[in-house]
Amino acid sequence: MTQKDVVTVRILELPGVSGGCACGSMPCTPEAAAMFQQKIAELRAALEEAYPGRTKVEHINLKENQEERESEIGQLLVTKKYPGPLVVIDGEPKYAGSIQVKKIVQGVGTILG
Repeated sequence: MTQKDVVTVRILELPGVSGGCACGSMPCTPEAAAMFQQKIAELRAALEEAYPGRTKVEHINLKENQEERESEIGQLLVTKKYPGPLVVIDGEPKYAGSIQVKKIVQGVGTILG
């Protein structure tokens, strides 16, 4: 496997579908939404600390992004095949239902070699 320079981690959410919020089964309150954003910030920080300048984290709200919503990966959430949020690493859906910072950092480490 060749070593990659930058790994992109995308977090797809479809508010109002997966249990009513990007937060899995919790009702979507401003607090829950803030916790979700906090988790993304935590992931960004953990990846930057582990692999400085070698990762990019994108948050995509499928309600606001029609193109992503219609994509093959977006459809995994739309059709409820996976619970949101869906964590996609370098174009591959890896984790669904929550943002597991440690697991994602390890997964990215495997890709970066």
